[in-house]
Amino acid sequence: MRIAITDNMGAEHKLRLYQDWIHRTNPLVELVTISYTRENISELETCSGVLLTGGGDVDPILYGGKPHPKIYGIDRKRDDFERRVIDAAMANDLPLLGVCRGLQIGNVYFGGTMLADIADAGYRSHETKMEPETRHAVALTQGTLLDGIENSASGDINSYHHQAAAGIGKDLRVSARSDDGIVEAIEFADISRHPFFLLIQWHPERMKDTDNRLSGGVLDAFLTCCKRFHNETLVANR
Repeated sequence: MRIAITDNMGAEHKLRLYQDWIHRTNPLVELVTISYTRENISELETCSGVLLTGGGDVDPILYGGKPHPKIYGIDRKRDDFERRVIDAAMANDLPLLGVCRGLQIGNVYFGGTMLADIADAGYRSHETKMEPETRHAVALTQGTLLDGIENSASGDINSYHHQAAAGIGKDLRVSARSDDGIVEAIEFADISRHPFFLLIQWHPERMKDTDNRLSGGVLDAFLTCCKRFHNETLVANR
């Protein structure tokens, strides 16, 4: 089974965290890094799932936003490439998990908007500047995919982001919020629409408590759907 991971276009050790996170649960999964620099979106044709990684901010032009002094790391080629990745995932029912920036590009893809900076919008900071990581509770929306994974009304996550979803994209709904109201997870309003579609604002691959359902549980659910896609779609069509 192969899973595609989008290149975070930054520090290589951060990309390895995603790879190690997956391989701790299933060392047999083949991981392929995809990006516009590699021109290898065709790899998705033989993959059973895709993970959208973190990184710089989405170009505000894509959601009608304005320039802001705290917006950083814009890479329009990456934005356009990852929108094509989401196109392919939606067209082929390919399981998709978005992490941090992955939530942001996913929300924007469906017409959502972003807060340019959480603190400047009047909320407490959600960034981690140094260890120990910033942690806080989230409240989960009953009846969502994430609710089924966590199997609890609340959970505990880490926090590394300076932006957050504002307007939610078409056909999506919020499945987790922090206690100050910041959006922490998004999925389809109709969870039967796609085999697995979950966008989360935290970084489960960095969480030390790997038994946390919002880290290990999210990965287990994603890999289960990837395996099902592999068996029912890729193997069946050979």
